[in-house]
Amino acid sequence: MQGLIFDIKRYAIHDGPGIRTTVFLKGCPLRCRWCHNPESQHHQPETMAQKRKLGERTFMDNHTVGYTISPDNLMREIRKDYVFFEESGGGVTFSGGEPLQQADFLLECLKRCKTEGIHTCVDTAGAVHTTLLDEICRYTDIFLYDVKTADELTFKTYIGAPYSTVIDNLRRIAENGCHIIARIPVVPDVNDSTEQIDAIINLLAGIPQVRQVNLLPFHRTGADKYKRLGRNWEMGDTPNLSKDNLQPMRQRFTEAGFEVKV
Repeated sequence: MQGLIFDIKRYAIHDGPGIRTTVFLKGCPLRCRWCHNPESQHHQPETMAQKRKLGERTFMDNHTVGYTISPDNLMREIRKDYVFFEESGGGVTFSGGEPLQQADFLLECLKRCKTEGIHTCVDTAGAVHTTLLDEICRYTDIFLYDVKTADELTFKTYIGAPYSTVIDNLRRIAENGCHIIARIPVVPDVNDSTEQIDAIINLLAGIPQVRQVNLLPFHRTGADKYKRLGRNWEMGDTPNLSKDNLQPMRQRFTEAGFEVKV
């Protein structure tokens, strides 16, 4: 069995509790216009330009994004950080891309982590139907679940994948009794209106397993990556949001009974 990944990030502190190793699986069915990891989308290795420096000289060089790895070799990499997991209450987070798109590989890695006592998170947008989801739930301590909008038309316009699958998977994970943290990328003129926020609150209020919400302010760090991949950045001149911009939204979620982190 082989998985396709494009990065392993060590000492991550924003992908679940404690110090974590985040494994980025390649391939995603979504095409969010604001995606800050566009190199994660295609389910095959691809070429991406990269700026390099040699002394005083700066030049562009091509490198391949994405490589295959076996569960055995991935676990060897993960074990290198075990001491940090123990000291901080951290563990491994499987992100992407969309990790559910490689459900067989994901499940095998989750099982091995749990056998070795390593805390697990799965960072997912839930846009893939898989018969292995219930089994994946058994070996996942926390789901970091992307909730981009609760409006089907907005979802189709800006993201372009089946909205019903995302909602069905969210509810299915909840029915398995899993701990879910909702992650909401806040994007200007997409999901930051009062109507959009109220719709998300109403959706999450009906799912008892979701009591924590992370608000993620829009940023433009992905724009340069699109250029280096030879693709178009569709967010134009949309400005970055700051944490201060999100305070009214934070207050609204707090009043609705959620624990909110920005």
